[in-house]
Amino acid sequence: MKMNEHALQLLRELTDAPGASGFEDEVVKVARRYAASIGEMKEDFLRNLYIYRKENTGTKPVLMLDAHSDEVGLIVHSIKPNGCLRFLQLGSWNKNALVSSKVLVRNAKGEYIPGIIAAKPVHFMTAAEKANPSLDISSMVIDIGATSYEDAVENFHVRMGEPVVPATRFYHDEDRGLLLGKAFDCRIGCAAMLEALHRLEGKELPCDVVAVLSTQEELGPRNSKVTVHHVKPDIAIVMEGCPADDTFTEPYAIQTALKKGPMFRHMDISAICAPRYQRWALDLAARKGIPVQESVREGGGNNAASIQTALVGAPAIVAGIPVRYAHATNCISTEFDFEATVQMVMALLENIDENMIRGL
Repeated sequence: MKMNEHALQLLRELTDAPGASGFEDEVVKVARRYAASIGEMKEDFLRNLYIYRKENTGTKPVLMLDAHSDEVGLIVHSIKPNGCLRFLQLGSWNKNALVSSKVLVRNAKGEYIPGIIAAKPVHFMTAAEKANPSLDISSMVIDIGATSYEDAVENFHVRMGEPVVPATRFYHDEDRGLLLGKAFDCRIGCAAMLEALHRLEGKELPCDVVAVLSTQEELGPRNSKVTVHHVKPDIAIVMEGCPADDTFTEPYAIQTALKKGPMFRHMDISAICAPRYQRWALDLAARKGIPVQESVREGGGNNAASIQTALVGAPAIVAGIPVRYAHATNCISTEFDFEATVQMVMALLENIDENMIRGL
């Protein structure tokens, strides 16, 4: 399965856009351009973006599509006398993978300037520090090349509370169908959602579809508590870029491998996805010949948790595109899994109707 040029460019622009949790503005700008032909758009002060298909009638059940626009990032905590920046996490990182990463720091002018995440060089470590190389965020700094506090503020225009993101750029290995970049959790889900809606333009569906690019998910399913009140869905599909487990897991336990299709989770630590709905979706995939995977997750969480428990509750399932090294500065995914996910979401949108929802 191959991606078309529209989908590739969409993913490239979404992925390259800086959008740490709470600072998703640039991602929303990209999405707005690509969603212009899909239908009406609204935006709230949290930067949640709502897309209403122009084919909606107002007389059908409401199906909510959700994909979060934020990425795990960092935030400037303070500026040290030597000009280096202390920082905190926005979301959960593999801390030991951060050191030596190139990052972009937003400054007071709105520019993203380069820096390097640094820790004490090995040349200056004690024997005890060398024996125990495990690092904590408090021992790391971002070096932007400043030589003093004054230099950082006056010449680099750095200030407290500004976001930091990896400086990774999107790369497409066309021959091998590989996608490399940052923020695939969940920009690859955002791209697949928008691509599915793009392909369904002009087609009548059995539900009125409202798509949401939700914000701050990496800090917990907080803003979906807001979006669900705006949409008031009868049923939902949550799209994710989910951690692949095929490089660290015993073969018998692998549930999220590359080139096996989207992963539909039965549960994670935040939610049990509506069981009847989940089985219905897996059966639909089998009938349509679309490759999918299923999982029971020992960790993780997503917006399905709040969608299922807000208002009167809306059954939700999660379609996750496998991403190697999610929550790190570089990720790997595949054209195959992206395209299979788009096809599966289209099949769901074309087959979920009022009778199916009542049957749940």
